[in-house]
Amino acid sequence: MDANKIKILICGDVKGNFQTLFSRVETLNKKAGPFEMLLCVGDFFGDNFNEFKQYQAGLKKVPLSTYILGPVSQEQERYFEDINGCEIAPNISYLGKRGLFSPSTGLKIAYLSGIQSDSDEYEKFTFRKQDAMALKAACVRSQCSFRGVDILLTSQWPKFITNGDDNAKVEYNGSDIISWLAVHLKPRYLISGFEDHYFERKPYRNKNKSGDSMEIATRFIALAPVKKSSKEKWLYALSLTPLERMRMTELCQRTTDETDSPFPDELLREDITKEVKFDQSENKQYFYDMNASMDDTKRKRKGANNPFKEKRPKPEFDQSKCWFCLGSPNVEKHLVISVGNEIYLTLAKGGLVSEHVLISPITHFQATVGLSEEFLNEIEQFKKSLVKYFDSKNEVPVFFERNYKTSHLQIQVVPIPKQATRELKEIFIDEANGHGIQLEELPDISQLQTAIPKGVPYFMVELPDKTVLYSKIRNNFPLQFGREVLTSGPILDMPDRIEWQDCKLNETEEIALVQRFRKSFERYDFTLQS
Repeated sequence: MDANKIKILICGDVKGNFQTLFSRVETLNKKAGPFEMLLCVGDFFGDNFNEFKQYQAGLKKVPLSTYILGPVSQEQERYFEDINGCEIAPNISYLGKRGLFSPSTGLKIAYLSGIQSDSDEYEKFTFRKQDAMALKAACVRSQCSFRGVDILLTSQWPKFITNGDDNAKVEYNGSDIISWLAVHLKPRYLISGFEDHYFERKPYRNKNKSGDSMEIATRFIALAPVKKSSKEKWLYALSLTPLERMRMTELCQRTTDETDSPFPDELLREDITKEVKFDQSENKQYFYDMNASMDDTKRKRKGANNPFKEKRPKPEFDQSKCWFCLGSPNVEKHLVISVGNEIYLTLAKGGLVSEHVLISPITHFQATVGLSEEFLNEIEQFKKSLVKYFDSKNEVPVFFERNYKTSHLQIQVVPIPKQATRELKEIFIDEANGHGIQLEELPDISQLQTAIPKGVPYFMVELPDKTVLYSKIRNNFPLQFGREVLTSGPILDMPDRIEWQDCKLNETEEIALVQRFRKSFERYDFTLQS
């Protein structure tokens, strides 16, 4: 078995059939396990709370760490002491009203408890549009290029889920809020209960606004309620590798039976709180923005020739406000490690690792392309010094630059273990392909000046074996792409450190890091050599 794969069990509405559930789980765990956990969707308690008291008291044992969703009726609210999540019996935990559960296995499990409510009143057993917005924010917050989550757990089915699947002949009460959430979270598995029968949809391919990037496929599974004599499946075993440890090409691999997304394009909108109307007559779906004015409609219709459109003034750059010009009052000089004639070395703010540094020009230049020979030579001197320094620590540096939505040249320098260089080139190319980006190879870093015209946005990475990959940026580019690749499982395995804002230290910690780096780097620093 693949060591990266995590085995878990998922069950439908338990409805108080605790003995049936846990006996089956115990048998299956011994026969086909070990499993990491049991996840339960739908109605957990039913009307049989008395039997559960034996599990609370420890008189009956729960064979596997079990996580459940919240109440689905007002009567059940009393069984959940803390609506934000709590342990309700030994080895049984209530996940909470909504959130992202990331166990030590590396899986990303999003969950939304209860049933949909369109009321403005807060109820513990329901969810509203605001809950979905908050859950989406929690999932995408630390990721510049959000891939998706491994699993999305809900009690209610998503609305529209049977569209596009010829074998789907079921009636159900779906939630358009869950549909919106599924569109934005792009789960690999979307699992629900609550409809009293088992249904597994053909995998569908997720989509995005631009339509120019690869997206993963989602498998929707609805589980039947737990019953001793049931012929419908109520317990499901999954074995999957966390998506953070997979390449985009693996995640986006197509299947022969997959369909297009069942959800209307209008669910791609970022704000679900705006009122919409779906017309589903004859299985067609149309979208109407009930808040749009005639003026808004005219603006959209006229497009580029829109006479209503106001011209934005061209922004003017103020060098005194630059965060990286050494002469600027805004530069954080306590981060500076070494200063040459034209180039300096500084600690990266919110670094991926403790010795993540930047190579930048002292005066203002936006990109490597267009620099004079004198500047380029000094950059290379810093690179050679850093290669020697990291080699002494059994590490190698990866250099990358993003000349897109930046004002001052920053060459990012991230050391990685030497053993992590295996297939590094292929990983960068695969991840780029997953974003619809084509990385091309240069024979040498010196060729960058001729391959990219001055003023053209680009991304460039120089690998430890001197391979140089680059791409001219034409559309939206993931701002933290370089960090995203290096944080992936095969390299640094730090998926929670993609965004630099999540890695910031206080000034005292930064000063200590700079002093330590400066002292260790001293013997390799060419600026100190006579």
